[in-house]
Amino acid sequence: MKNLLALVLVLGIVGLLFVTNPGMEEFQSFVRTHAAHRVEQELGRGALSDALGGAGAEVLATYVPDITTRRTYLVCSTYAVDLDDDGRPNGRVLGLAGQFLVIEDFSADD
Repeated sequence: MKNLLALVLVLGIVGLLFVTNPGMEEFQSFVRTHAAHRVEQELGRGALSDALGGAGAEVLATYVPDITTRRTYLVCSTYAVDLDDDGRPNGRVLGLAGQFLVIEDFSADD
């Protein structure tokens, strides 16, 4: 009986992770937020950083599907973003349970 309960629990957790595996639209939203936050960090808080962060993040998020390679592993996904189209990713992100974790920070340098 304990084995059956453990199996049901494991299958339930795997099923929950499968259902909450974020897709490209959720990743675009994450990029929009992450990019705006990075601009704010670089320029400081203010009207200029808000304007540049918002506009730049919107433009970047629009191109995310074209510059991103998504690999799905059913319960999670990895996203490799190639900003300069040289075939080497500039940053990597793990998507798991509806959340995103930057595993290789974004930079213009490869």
